[in-house]
Amino acid sequence: MKGLFLFSMLVLLYSCTLNAPYQSAQLQSSIDTHFKIAVLPFEVEFNKEYKKNSGMRGRGSSPEFWREQERLAGLDMQKEFFLSAAKQVEKGKFEKIIQDFLTTNRLLAEAGVMIHDIPKADKGKISRILGVDAVIWGETNIVVNPPFGFSTLPGGATTLASLYEGSNGELLWQKELVQRPSNRMDTPKRLGNFTAQQMAKLLPYNK
Repeated sequence: MKGLFLFSMLVLLYSCTLNAPYQSAQLQSSIDTHFKIAVLPFEVEFNKEYKKNSGMRGRGSSPEFWREQERLAGLDMQKEFFLSAAKQVEKGKFEKIIQDFLTTNRLLAEAGVMIHDIPKADKGKISRILGVDAVIWGETNIVVNPPFGFSTLPGGATTLASLYEGSNGELLWQKELVQRPSNRMDTPKRLGNFTAQQMAKLLPYNK
């Protein structure tokens, strides 16, 4: 039993790596004024080796196909981040309102803001469109090396999550999490979603 526990801890340490967060000098004073927060669709990029060796045929080789897959993956991560953050609110760990992701996406669409516009968009302007005090946005690179799934080669999902002040779009907090595959069931979708779930728990709103 002791050996099994040690092995489980080693897998956990191997599969999930955290880097120290960036924190603005205004972080604490700003988050104290935050009441309502929105999670934006993430930007996701799959590595070239995965696209080449994914087993897709025909349309799977086109840039348009992969742009759509990355767009859908970004929406999946947004949803998982929202659900995980909402659970923190339910548990009393965050005293904030997390705007429903469907409402967020509807308001963005009504304002003509496309997902591919978000990376370079003024986050303060987006916050005003959404009627929130802050927005959270993430960038994820998913690297899968053949054979698919667990591999001795470096791979996994690297996510950089950022929290922006709604009044002026200033970057308040940023943290990177690297999720490595720990078994052959760790598909890109599973890696990305698990990363989003874990990242939501690290927001600087914890009591």
